[in-house]
Amino acid sequence: MNRLRLLVLWLSTGTVSAASAAGFVAIPWFVLMTTGSAANVGMVTAAELVGMLLATALSGPLIDRVGPARTAPLADLAAALCIGAIPLAETTTGLTLWSLMSLAGAFGAFREPGQTARRVAVPELVGNAGVAMERGAGGMDAALRAGHLSGAPLAGGALALFDPPGVLWIATAVMTLSALLVAYAARGVTTSESAGQDTSEGFARRFAAGIGYLRRDRLITWIMVLLLLTNTLDLALTGVLLPTYSARILHDSLALGVLVGALGGAALTGNLLFTWLGARVRRRRMLFTFAFALGPIPPHLAMAAGSGFAVLFCVVVGCGLVAGMINPILAAVSYERIPAELRGRVLSLTTLVAQGGTPLGVLFGGLAVEGLGLRTTLTCTALLYLVALAIPVLGGGWREMDRPRTRPTAEEVVVGSTPHGGQELVDSSSPGCGRQTEDRGW
Repeated sequence: MNRLRLLVLWLSTGTVSAASAAGFVAIPWFVLMTTGSAANVGMVTAAELVGMLLATALSGPLIDRVGPARTAPLADLAAALCIGAIPLAETTTGLTLWSLMSLAGAFGAFREPGQTARRVAVPELVGNAGVAMERGAGGMDAALRAGHLSGAPLAGGALALFDPPGVLWIATAVMTLSALLVAYAARGVTTSESAGQDTSEGFARRFAAGIGYLRRDRLITWIMVLLLLTNTLDLALTGVLLPTYSARILHDSLALGVLVGALGGAALTGNLLFTWLGARVRRRRMLFTFAFALGPIPPHLAMAAGSGFAVLFCVVVGCGLVAGMINPILAAVSYERIPAELRGRVLSLTTLVAQGGTPLGVLFGGLAVEGLGLRTTLTCTALLYLVALAIPVLGGGWREMDRPRTRPTAEEVVVGSTPHGGQELVDSSSPGCGRQTEDRGW
């Protein structure tokens, strides 16, 4: 039964990811078909992204207070209502641009807390199921990738068969299904009240507690900084460099679609491979001498050398395979280290920072191509990846990725202070990593 709940959590994650990706395609198409304005499409899409970022920043304390068992299904249902309200309003009262932007912003704001709440539930469900954390984290990331990969193409195919309002109704039904699935999977998952959290604290103090944890845990902070840099460079690659290379060097738009699809499919395969083998490898060695070094850098160098489609396709597939192992490794470390009562806040903050530079990646990638040239920009981005990989050498705490993942003995525990003035037990072999004495399912 416990393993079934974990599997259902993965299924709900893939389902809601597919519905979100479909909504990200269907809503702009609906706007374009009903208004005929590309500017309106941009404004509605921007509203959705702004809503998502605001919710990412502010939802952590709420998730910790209410618990994932209630937050995830309620967030999914609210997101489903937002999608369904768009075609409903269009056929009844009519939609203004501002009301459409409001619904799109609310959709973005509700769907992100649901995903964060699912991640908060992972450690306890993994512990109850008796599987390795690497497999639990790998399964979550694989479900997320599979949903993103399938949602947009399915939405495109559905738009060829149905009108945009019909596709939005389908997305509403799928989002509702994901709410039912996660309600079953997360039922009984520990809330912050039972984890010993003081629920009388105000929002500001609870939010500050998450920031305070990041200041204490060097490894989680450095992971956040590393993801900020690499995600920014990744978006420059997929959003600017690869499309420009396909247009100017390969002269083939079909090649772009094939390369992007191959990269996503290979990353999903690598993710599944890590889910199977992850518990048998040393994380730090796998991450920095294999996944990062052989993942993002070779495609840049291959394009800088002017490689043809066949060579670039092979490089993209091979590198996507190993790059797909990065997220599960870092997720497993985060799930094990972050205390249960702070998990919602810390995961929300790390997601916000990790994704915060992606708009700049696209912007500076385009400016660099125009100012420096495509091949020079590709060489520079490869060098920037090497600089990012130097962070584990310059920053502290990275050896803790491979620390023994067993509970500390009485001799290994010392008493420390929590950000809100209480007491917690800290593993002295892992500076800055707070651990409570109660079982968290790590």
